[in-house]
Amino acid sequence: MNVSVTNIFTQNYKCKNPVIVNVGGARSSKSYSIAQILIQKLCNERNKNIGICRKTLVSNKATSYRLFINLLKEYGRYFSFAHNKSENYYELNNNRVTFFGLDDPEKIKSSEYNYLWLEEANEFTYDDFIVLQTRMSGKKLSHEHNQIYLSLNPVNEFCWVKTELEKDKDIKFINSNYKDNPFLDKDYINYLKGLKNKNNTAYKVYTLGEWSTLKGLIYENYDIVIENNWPKSFDDIIYGMDFGYNNPSAVIFCGIKDNEVYLKQIIYQSGLTNNNLCGKLKTLIPDFGNYNFLADESEPDRIKEFEDNGFCISGAPKGKNSVKDGIDLIKTLKLHIHEESVDLLKEIGGYVWQEDRRNSKLLLDEPVKFNDHILDAMRYALYTYFKDKISEPRISIG
Repeated sequence: MNVSVTNIFTQNYKCKNPVIVNVGGARSSKSYSIAQILIQKLCNERNKNIGICRKTLVSNKATSYRLFINLLKEYGRYFSFAHNKSENYYELNNNRVTFFGLDDPEKIKSSEYNYLWLEEANEFTYDDFIVLQTRMSGKKLSHEHNQIYLSLNPVNEFCWVKTELEKDKDIKFINSNYKDNPFLDKDYINYLKGLKNKNNTAYKVYTLGEWSTLKGLIYENYDIVIENNWPKSFDDIIYGMDFGYNNPSAVIFCGIKDNEVYLKQIIYQSGLTNNNLCGKLKTLIPDFGNYNFLADESEPDRIKEFEDNGFCISGAPKGKNSVKDGIDLIKTLKLHIHEESVDLLKEIGGYVWQEDRRNSKLLLDEPVKFNDHILDAMRYALYTYFKDKISEPRISIG
């Protein structure tokens, strides 16, 4: 199999350490490279048990699982008969790749792995890591090595990955940033470089791939709701939409109940034309014509195309004042985010204010424009819905 790889792939491939930690900035190729390595092992080794894990199976399906299967298809190594979608595994050459989350403990207890990948490793606890280490007893040949791969952004310098693992000399740390990925678009590189003038901490984490702790978080007024606690009905329902193509198109469900807001990610995907997006929404929301959709007012042609397809859609303001006003309003609401909304949770956890260039201790009333696609969609919907209801009483969240 002849594919393009980065030097991060090469460093991981040559490493013989039992634990390999990939700490890097945005789009540094760390996750992509680990997926490529596991595919290489799947295709060239025999009798191996490979695990790809995130904290929950739902988040795994939306990220690592999808990446792995898409790469198999790209490389011509995907066969539908080998993919057990109900049990979440893929088999080839008497090897099995199992996709699981720690919310499925039986997948841990009943398995012995040769290779294990913990994506977004900072989601796990140190105790989780220790338990998973005990499962690295898969049978191997004398010259082979069972290995755990970890990948994460360095968003918390007090994370156990740094405080506990860096002192172990048997653990290999591979640091990366955008410079390690020669396939990145120049516009995206300039985008990352531009973070330096907006929030130095975000620049250190996402551009340079250096450990730091994000400051100036914009939204902290939210919690995570599991499926069993999700309301059966709502007082009102609206949808927010942020158009994209190279960047993800994002659509979010906003359910209003007792003046609190329940949020669920519906679509978060790049490469969607208007026609693709319309088709997906009609499938995912069969009664779409009964709800209001709010989208970026600066895209009138795309909005018109949705209107022609039967959507009740209107433009929402996007100017600087409306962004600040929208954020201020949303910060007064109590937000409940569905556990399956992995991209929303990732965006909201890294959404920060810009810093004053003259004094980084001072924060400006303007967000850093980075990884905010579904947050824009949320703001379009909630600001438009609530801005005329400001005088009405709302629940206090303290």
